[in-house]
Amino acid sequence: MENASRDNAPTPSGAWDTSRLKAGHEVWRLTPTEQDRARLWSAAGRPGREPDPVWEALRSRIRTGLDAFGFALVRQLFPAGPVADIHQEADVTERVSRLVRDFGEIVPQNGAGDVTQVLRRREGDPDEIAFHCDTCDLLVLLCLRPAARGGATRVAGAPYIHDVLAAERPDVLELLGQKWYFDRAGRAGSQLVHTPILTTGPDSTVTCYYQSRTVRASAGRDGRPPLDAARAEALDVLDEVLNRPETAYPVTLTSGDLLIIRNSRVMHGRSPFTDGPEPHHRRVLRLWLDEVAP
Repeated sequence: MENASRDNAPTPSGAWDTSRLKAGHEVWRLTPTEQDRARLWSAAGRPGREPDPVWEALRSRIRTGLDAFGFALVRQLFPAGPVADIHQEADVTERVSRLVRDFGEIVPQNGAGDVTQVLRRREGDPDEIAFHCDTCDLLVLLCLRPAARGGATRVAGAPYIHDVLAAERPDVLELLGQKWYFDRAGRAGSQLVHTPILTTGPDSTVTCYYQSRTVRASAGRDGRPPLDAARAEALDVLDEVLNRPETAYPVTLTSGDLLIIRNSRVMHGRSPFTDGPEPHHRRVLRLWLDEVAP
């Protein structure tokens, strides 16, 4: 694998823009060798597996990326052939689940209790998914098959957004630090989340929780106050900052790529995409983890 370097890590506040992210790619983007991929595939296929030195090294590198930038990308964790074979999805899911359990407990993603989901285009889905945070500590995405065109996962760091708003619109930053309602009826976990969108802890760490559509739809429901003009503008300003080219970085996944995002540090969305003909549609395996300390 590539050697990691912290020379291009984020600033002390944890803030990064897309130029700093590109410069620090050796920290958050990891590339196993073909030999390592084959070994990881084999090791992950053994229930009750013994610790594998290749996975132990990769796991340490992933944690470095999560700590420095809030996400980590492993290019082709497994050999691309088995991953792209729809008949092997159950096997791939089990192998990935065994590996990522080292980062935390796999938790349900919906009210039905599903702990894994394969994301693909469904009737009525929006063409583009706005920036948001999933309601878990770590989001895990494994690309089974990419779209024919588009479909990049866009990432944006909360500390950088905080710094931009502090400089440009401190009034908006103050509002985003107040509590907002997120009505998640029918989904896993708490059905109503009442929390700030951007907040700074005692140690100056900036954290986030945001769902662009949900927060707007939740206002005025079940006796809750509607959005006033100031709060509506604050959300519009946040979305504008999120979609700036220097804020949002597109990560294009290919078959076998593993992306892990810490939701308290990084917001994510998805760009529009065009599918190929059946059965060559975009398919991405998703898991949610509640994080455990290393």
